[in-house]
Amino acid sequence: MNPEEVAPALLNDSTPSISSSIPSSLTAVDGKKLGTALTTSKIANELLEQRVTRVVGTSKDLKQLLPHLFPHLESMLIHILQNKIVDMGETTQKAKAAIGKIKSGIVGFSATLGISTTANKVDIAPAIMGPTENENENTTKSEAIKIGKTFAMFLLTTTEPSAAVDAWTKDNKELKDLMETDWFEPMMNAIAKGLLKSSNLGLKWRVGLGAGLSIMDMITDTGVINSYRVSGNTKGAYSLMAMIASNVAVQLLITYAQNKKKSKWVILRELVYVVTFLKPGVDAYRVATSREDEHAVMSPLVEMSIGKSAELAFESIPGGLLQAYIFINSPEKTLFLLISILISTLTTGFASAMISYDMDISVANRKEVPLFFGYIKDGNTERMITFILQILLASFHNLSRTIGTALLLSVSERLTIGVILAEMLLYHLYKVGRRDYVLWVAGLEGTLKYIGAFVTHSMVKIIVDYTGE
Repeated sequence: MNPEEVAPALLNDSTPSISSSIPSSLTAVDGKKLGTALTTSKIANELLEQRVTRVVGTSKDLKQLLPHLFPHLESMLIHILQNKIVDMGETTQKAKAAIGKIKSGIVGFSATLGISTTANKVDIAPAIMGPTENENENTTKSEAIKIGKTFAMFLLTTTEPSAAVDAWTKDNKELKDLMETDWFEPMMNAIAKGLLKSSNLGLKWRVGLGAGLSIMDMITDTGVINSYRVSGNTKGAYSLMAMIASNVAVQLLITYAQNKKKSKWVILRELVYVVTFLKPGVDAYRVATSREDEHAVMSPLVEMSIGKSAELAFESIPGGLLQAYIFINSPEKTLFLLISILISTLTTGFASAMISYDMDISVANRKEVPLFFGYIKDGNTERMITFILQILLASFHNLSRTIGTALLLSVSERLTIGVILAEMLLYHLYKVGRRDYVLWVAGLEGTLKYIGAFVTHSMVKIIVDYTGE
């Protein structure tokens, strides 16, 4: 065989990996049990390091496999389970290193000027001592620790536990061999799910944000309605109340469709969540915990996205348009009304961006429709920049469209309503002509299916027109 034939053979991707060359009896079920034990199997006065060693030590197959596959898995797991965005110890070390460099620079500059520092007893020592032996092994361990520390940020910037694990593993190529095993990904999914439940930066933050935004929106709308009634604009107050009522009605319809296969008491409980404005927080909890319900029509992520879409289409967007119209035609333009419009615009942009962001980073969506989902990159920095830009683009688009429609409405109400209804009618006819009108409401039957299709297409049309997403 000549050298030209040898080179391609060495570069061939079919070369067996380390994980495939080492036999292992560990299964996905074993991995899930390990992940659950790492987050829930706690003993009084037991340190985190001791818990990791104890749980990993319960599997003889894992102990035999790790020296060949990933020797410092325990070190990585310890820092994953710590779930800290900022490591204060590491921050202190970096600060000491920076101070050491500054002192070294001062001493060097003083020596250049011929100034003696011995009188002041200035003693410079290295801020951080490097490894003196087994340097390669220490480097490998430090890399494992660094990889473990990055997991917390991925968990914070995603909604689903599996999405955090997927982005984290893709961002760290060192985990390639581990990901080829049957047990590692299920173990990490179980760990991510457990951390989201227990961490203030995870599930509690998301549930609080979801419920808080809903309650804040309700308080703001109540203040605007009261302001309109005090100023004598009862028509505007009742119109805004009608929009809120229409949103609640659609939310009730969505909730009933989602739970129609369950008992009447479960349906009643879910409807109570809607009328008490706690549904966003409940949806966030179910998505973050990857709740599985075989009697539900939709997945928790889809239900949450449709709920947010209904709120945008039937309350936030038309409510913002109404407030802009009243503000333009009002002789008294108060600062409160202007701030309310801006808050409504920003809230609309945030909710719209969140829907697009959550649907794109979903592991299930990326596997089912890879040609559409996956435009958001896996790195934390890229995801943060993309999400911020999505919010800004949707907010500015919404503000532009809202002001334009409000100005047209000020000139001719009949013409504006006619244009909006004509656009909506043509869109529905187009979907009927394509024969996919009820394609997007799988799981419903009979009249409910067509009602769901009408509501869904109307929401999509309004949201895309006023947010661009």
